[in-house]
This record gives sequence, C-alpha cells and structure tokens, in this order.
Amino acid sequence: MKKKAVATLAIAAAAALLCDGLAFAETTINFWYAGSAGQDKYFNGATKRYEAKNPDTKIRSTILPSQARDIEAKLNAGKLSDTFPDVFAAYLIFIGTRGAQGDFASLEEYFSKWSEKDDLLSSTLEMGRFKGKLVGLGYAPAPLMQLYRKDYFKEAGLDPGKPPTTWEELHAYARKLVKRDSAGNVIRTGFDIPTMDSSNTFLEPFMRGNGSPFIDEINFAPTWTDEGAIGALDFIVKMWNDKLSVAFDFEQWGEHPITKGHGSMGAVIGPALSEVFAKNPEFKQKIGFIPPMGPKRPYTFCGYRLFTIGANSKVKDAAWEFIKFMMSKEEMWQRFKDELIPPTRESLMGKFIEDDPEYNKAIADHVKYGKGKSITPWTGIANRYIEKAYQEALNGKKSARQALVDADRDLRAELKRLGLM
Repeated sequence: MKKKAVATLAIAAAAALLCDGLAFAETTINFWYAGSAGQDKYFNGATKRYEAKNPDTKIRSTILPSQARDIEAKLNAGKLSDTFPDVFAAYLIFIGTRGAQGDFASLEEYFSKWSEKDDLLSSTLEMGRFKGKLVGLGYAPAPLMQLYRKDYFKEAGLDPGKPPTTWEELHAYARKLVKRDSAGNVIRTGFDIPTMDSSNTFLEPFMRGNGSPFIDEINFAPTWTDEGAIGALDFIVKMWNDKLSVAFDFEQWGEHPITKGHGSMGAVIGPALSEVFAKNPEFKQKIGFIPPMGPKRPYTFCGYRLFTIGANSKVKDAAWEFIKFMMSKEEMWQRFKDELIPPTRESLMGKFIEDDPEYNKAIADHVKYGKGKSITPWTGIANRYIEKAYQEALNGKKSARQALVDADRDLRAELKRLGLM
C-alpha cells in the first residue's frame, strides 16, 4: 500500500509540474518599430494592454532608428541571423523594397476571414499591396495638407470661405495673392512651389490628379511620358515662370513660406502641421484647407506606416491576432489621442471629425484621396531621376516633355543594367 501511495504521489507531482509548465508557456512575438518619443509612449502602452488581455503572449519590442537606411541595415542583419521580426511596423517604401525580396507574409487569407475588414478605408488597403497582394495594413497615414491663409484671401478680394477647387482656380488665385517689392522680388508667395526634394510628395499628386499612374505598380514601369505626367509638370513650370513662389526645400517643413507666414497657399505634411499648430495656436485660426483636386480625379500625397508579418515567422497566427488588436477601433482612437494619428476606419471618421471639425474633416479628405510613394523595389532609384527632370524643367534647361522623356529613358536603362526590369 505504501508503494502504491508513493507512486500515486509521484504521478500527481509530475502532473502538477507539467501543468505548471503549460500554464507558463508563452508565445513570444518579436515586434519592431521605428522610434520617437510619442511612439514609444503609445507602443509601450499598447503592448501592455495586449499582454494583459492575452497573458499567454509576450510582446518583445525592438525600437529602431528613424532613418530608412538604418532600418534597412537592421532588417538585413535580422534576415541573416534568422531574427527578422514577426511583426514589423514598416514605412511605406519597405512594402516595395522588402516585398520584392519576399520578406513579408501574405495577409490575404487572414484578412478575408476578419469580420471587421469592411470598416477599413480603401486607400489604407491600397497602400499595403505589393503587386496586388495584401502584405501590410496601414495604421498611420500622414497626408500632405494643402493650406491657404484666410486673411490673405480677404485682403486680395477672394472669398476666405471658398478655396480653389481646380488647377485653373489655383493658378488664378495665386496671381491675385502674390506680393512683390519694387524690384519685382516675391515677398509673399501666391502658391508655394518647392525647388528641392520635391518629387516624392509635391509632383506625384499633380501627375496622378492629371490621370497618370506615375509608376505602373503591377508591371513595375515608369509612366512619365504619358500626357498626364507631362501636362502636370508643364502646369507647375508655368506657375513657377509666373514668379508666384520663392525657392525652398520641400522636406524642411518649418521652412515653407506658408508656415513661416509669408505664403498664401502651400502644403505641409500632417504631423509637421500639427506641431506647427501646437506651437502657434493663433496661426491655426488663420488657416483654411484646399481640397484634393485634379483635372481627372482628386489626389494628394499620403505617407503611411503599415503592420506586416515576417514571411518566415513561426508565430504567424499569433502575429495576426496582435495586428488585429492594433487595428481595433479602441487602439486607433488611442493612437489619435496619444500621437494625433488619424484613424483608418470608416466607423471612426464621424467621431474624429467632431473632435476638431474643420481641421479633422480636411485630414479625413486628404487621407481618403491620398496615395504615398510608389510601391516598387526601386522607388528610391526612380526618385533620383524624377527629381532631376523636375529641376531641369523648373530651371528652363529642358521642356517638361523633354525632361520627362529623358528621365524615363535613363531610369529604364539603369533598371535594365541592375537586372530590375
């Protein structure tokens, strides 16, 4: 009897140990994101909220540097060491560069079964497709906001409640708004036309609004020689030649004439504009918003960050559950409250607009009609050639048509040399 009792106790002890082991077994999700003070605060809170709801899952976060080239180096090292993240908060450009390398898992099957999929904005889904296949879900849109000064409109005899809605009106209003000194130098711009780093965010929306895809993202080929692209660059050159603007670097958001106070109409990326408004609330009261426009269809630029799953992740199901949590209505609203990131769900747009009716309505429209950088493996290379064409046309070295024909030819030649076309 004693032997039997001892055996029973041993079995019970072993079972207890086994149960304890199972109880503490965890699924670990490696989550990488580019860092900033605000994002650290939000993501730290989000991962804790997820772990509280899912005690069997551990989120191991890695904060990456903010520069794309530095992130690229980290991703390459992770791929070589088999430590590529399970969930990666990707910049839009990575959907093309890393998508071409097969680094992201397809989300098609997961997404098709998600009961809340129809609530996401169509523009959000478009941003996450590589060659038509969904590999990322956009969670942080950053639209380029088109602004105008209401007080300058009134001074020029324009209705401050009626911004331009066509290219023709934009040009006509700019002529009325511009101010020059006795020597003919522009002292207040009519419409801000950048002279540096303009191809990604300034030129592309004009081309797309005029009917050009800019780049064919299915067949991976530039479309810079179509009439939509040529007409768009020609329109910008005509406005520049009318001396409606001054030279400035488009990527230096604080240096834009519109944000410095001597611009009548211009564009600033959403997150940078929010910072400007936070520092100078009085400035916000003077600003109105120009709706997305184009002869063919409304367009503006909208950058994105997207949640992706690593192609070789061993915990894809758990990774998808984490992404669903991060894309939930509650987390989208928390991101807005913490970081002023616009939501990407239709069901949140009413609440979002109510929070700040004029500004947030403009943001919602710009997100709806926005598109970011072209999703190709060689977008960075293309940017160099289109920027050169822009500079040549703006400086009068070539016509808009010739500059784009040459850029199209030279890009195709380089891509063929590199084996990318």
